[in-house]
Amino acid sequence: MLNYIKSEFYRITRSPGFYVTGAVFTAIPLLLNFLLFGFLMAIPDYRYSTTSFSYSNLVASPMIFCAAGLVLVYVLYEGHKRSGSLKNIIASGISREKLFMGQLIVTFCAAAAILVLTLAVYILSASLLLPLKGPVTAMDMIRETVAVLPVAAAALIFAMVVVLVFDRASSGILCWICVFMLVPQILYYIGMAVPSVNALAMWLPYNFFSSMAVNQSICEPIWNTPEGFARCMIAGFLGIVIFTAFGLLSIRKKEL
Repeated sequence: MLNYIKSEFYRITRSPGFYVTGAVFTAIPLLLNFLLFGFLMAIPDYRYSTTSFSYSNLVASPMIFCAAGLVLVYVLYEGHKRSGSLKNIIASGISREKLFMGQLIVTFCAAAAILVLTLAVYILSASLLLPLKGPVTAMDMIRETVAVLPVAAAALIFAMVVVLVFDRASSGILCWICVFMLVPQILYYIGMAVPSVNALAMWLPYNFFSSMAVNQSICEPIWNTPEGFARCMIAGFLGIVIFTAFGLLSIRKKEL
């Protein structure tokens, strides 16, 4: 398995997709901050040209971390599967379970590298270009990253599962969206009339992230309270266990 992981690191670090994805993810906050800086130069009292507004775009939308994991997985492995490489790997003696876990380890490392780079560019560019004003700070972004990381890891694992299970990329992406976004919304609306369903719905990340108050005048994310932080951790680690088990079962049955 170690040799397979090394080979995957070699493949990915020489893949244009990895570098393009990293460049796009870092360019988005950089362009946002330059745009806000441009407004600040043109309109000195422009209320949105602050570090708080810039940071709030990410702090108010934690599901971006999950969606970014989905994008990265498809960039790294969708084409790899279509090329037939997985069959050759299995034929070489690597078990399906080791293949799945090896791909997860490599993808986690790639995601961590891009995440650190993106946050560094985000915070550095905002602090250099924009006035330090408002309730949302760089520390809020760092706290968000820690709190959301288990949920994002679960989303990345499920993204790897749908890449392996579905032959069409569109089907896999739709399945991921249903599990992480559509189903939680449906349960939330049912829960308005059925209290027991509401209790379940509010343990789903999409729903409890949507209940936060983060804007220009207030910053009260769910992870700022011990109970909210615990909810993020528990939901995330449960998702990691469930989706890893589901992935291991699925890859045993999947015709590669």
